[in-house]
Amino acid sequence: MQLIPGVEKEDYYDYVLYFIEKLSDELKEEIRNRLVAVCHGADQAHSSRMIYSYKATVKEFIERYKTNKDASEDRKKGLIGELIVHVILEMEERFITASPFFNMEERSFKKGYDIALFENATSELWIAEVKSGEKQKKQSNVTSAIVGLINTAKNDLKKRLNEKKTSLWLNALNAAKISMSSSSHQKDAVIKLLEQCGDDAEGGQNSSSTFNVVLAGALFHPMSECMEAKKVGQKHAKVVNDNIFNKVFVIAIQKETFEAVYDFLESEAKNEV
Repeated sequence: MQLIPGVEKEDYYDYVLYFIEKLSDELKEEIRNRLVAVCHGADQAHSSRMIYSYKATVKEFIERYKTNKDASEDRKKGLIGELIVHVILEMEERFITASPFFNMEERSFKKGYDIALFENATSELWIAEVKSGEKQKKQSNVTSAIVGLINTAKNDLKKRLNEKKTSLWLNALNAAKISMSSSSHQKDAVIKLLEQCGDDAEGGQNSSSTFNVVLAGALFHPMSECMEAKKVGQKHAKVVNDNIFNKVFVIAIQKETFEAVYDFLESEAKNEV
């Protein structure tokens, strides 16, 4: 099925595949409409302050992308991949994002996991990790590449969610306070859930098996070879059967290049918006 023009979706309930076939005008408009909320938070998206304007946000994104002139391709892919995941999550409306895309302290990657999410239907907290990249030489095909990204996301979350570091949850609390609308009842619920996670960490009682997780992979690879749903589903089933986490939702995204998104945002920054 088509999510929007340019984006095909295969939905298997516990795992979803997205094929971004082109950066369509509709997808560009989704990025425009959601970028401020994704990067700064819901309340800031309605602010009249220039610092939270669309153009200022685009320019800040470009600065973060180019902060280090020698920034690795992996960093660039990571930024674009995580942005795409944020936008798709916003479009799908299953979750409310409880953490901004921008790291508030500095222009580096956020420490800890990538995204905290609140599921409206269940009032549950979900923790998301996004891994982005291209097919490696040692990988036999594109499907093994996306499964590899999902596996890396799994391993990272398993490690972090079993750690006893309270700083992870203090950072998450600050992020939720910044990113979520102060007028929403969900904000109070998220803060209580995160505070309990912090208490558990302080008491040495945290376990990854109590967390719901979203494992997301963003693969940049030509559509002449597409990832296969069957293998993604098998990976999801294996993670579930390993009982590492409470609930598991997998997002697999394939897009030809990461440069197209950056080129679009750079052109937006240069234009009068």
